[in-house]
Amino acid sequence: MTENNIKTFVLAGVAMKRLLSGEETNGQFCLFENRSDGNTKTPIHVHADDDETIYMIDGALTAIIDRKEHTLTAGDSIFMARGIPHQLMNMTGRMARYILVGSPSLFDAFVEDAGYQIPTDESADLPSEADVSRLKATAPQFGITLLSDWPAKS
Repeated sequence: MTENNIKTFVLAGVAMKRLLSGEETNGQFCLFENRSDGNTKTPIHVHADDDETIYMIDGALTAIIDRKEHTLTAGDSIFMARGIPHQLMNMTGRMARYILVGSPSLFDAFVEDAGYQIPTDESADLPSEADVSRLKATAPQFGITLLSDWPAKS
């Protein structure tokens, strides 16, 4: 993607710079560089049709996958398979930067629809009520189920 095509969106308080869209990869994957300023938490959620992979660049991030907590720091990576509830959070008060790969590339269209665009060098604000409402309304269109709590263990 050329610098002119790179766009940054905010979703759940995270600035998400789209480096490659699904359109550019024939739907195989999408690639983001994400920045959390230290007080972000995604809802617990499940993707029906896509997987996510995280690679940490700087800082620390907690990934909770099927109730199991994983602390990620620079150089760490983790795979989050479709169909498995997960949540990402950075409550450290310090910035975290990480690469997110969505495969196939459903997630980039979701981010564009559920989030909002900001200048690439701008920080993200904490989610407003309108941001949360847009996220809740958009998620089902992309096979994402938002959960109010962790499902009971079977």
